[in-house]
Amino acid sequence: MRFQRFAALACVLAAASFIGCGGNKPGNGDEGDSTATMPKEVRIVKGENGAPFPDAKLQVLMPTPNQVVGKDCVMVKVQLTGVDLGTPTEGEQSKGINFSKDGQHIHVIVDDKPYMAMYKTDSFYVGKLSEGIHTLRAFPSRSWHESIKTPGAFVAESFYVKKKTGEPLLKDGAPLLTYSRPKGDYKGKDCDRILLDFYLSNAELGAGKYGVIASVDGQVKDTLRQWMPYFIEGLPDGEHTVKLELIGPDGKTVPGAFNSAERKIKVARSEQPAPPMAMPHDTSAAHHDSSAPKGDASKQAPKKKP
Repeated sequence: MRFQRFAALACVLAAASFIGCGGNKPGNGDEGDSTATMPKEVRIVKGENGAPFPDAKLQVLMPTPNQVVGKDCVMVKVQLTGVDLGTPTEGEQSKGINFSKDGQHIHVIVDDKPYMAMYKTDSFYVGKLSEGIHTLRAFPSRSWHESIKTPGAFVAESFYVKKKTGEPLLKDGAPLLTYSRPKGDYKGKDCDRILLDFYLSNAELGAGKYGVIASVDGQVKDTLRQWMPYFIEGLPDGEHTVKLELIGPDGKTVPGAFNSAERKIKVARSEQPAPPMAMPHDTSAAHHDSSAPKGDASKQAPKKKP
């Protein structure tokens, strides 16, 4: 009997020792920590081209090439076939990246500004423009903002506002790089894989041919030798600068107004905590809180009646 009691006590002590030394079940530990799988360094990885749109064709109806538009507020009209605007691209949810809930659209770029998303083929105003010459580039995009790289789906032209002054920045047949993504703000899971995409005209990427240098925050991350979508991974929270630069077979930047372009983006994996509420007799927070909307009566306390 004493031997049986001693054996039972030994088993209990052995079990307690196993637990106390970290004898957890397999799979515990870092598997619940999302940062465990996050790359330690910012990197660019190659993606895959989305399903093709073989019949995609885009034509700009307004403004026409070299047209002098009489107003500084310019309206763009296009004709697009082979792509249904406003329709979700099949598989958008499975990509695991940022996508437009409004579906497929056209990226419209004026001069060197970030693109504007066009969901209808008419009545699309690009805002007030300065007098003189301007450059318009446009191409259709999938829901997740990847450009549709079908021959005939890209348009680049020059037009004028009020006066025909200035030299065209586009040259027929010259290599042209058009920056598309990334752009804007990224939040939550959208920060894990950020699409890097561009449109290439009159140039072929490859070893001993043209290339696109991709830099993040002033550091070269890769020289892209294939025309396809890529992804930026491992970006920490904050503001970042992404730069794309077209180089020739000689390794030098290809001349051209748009062959070196950069954009600033913001990354925020988690929402910022709300600012502390002001104490009843302390109005300083209300005056100095820049995050509070200005002129929003619904956010202001009602005035007391005299």
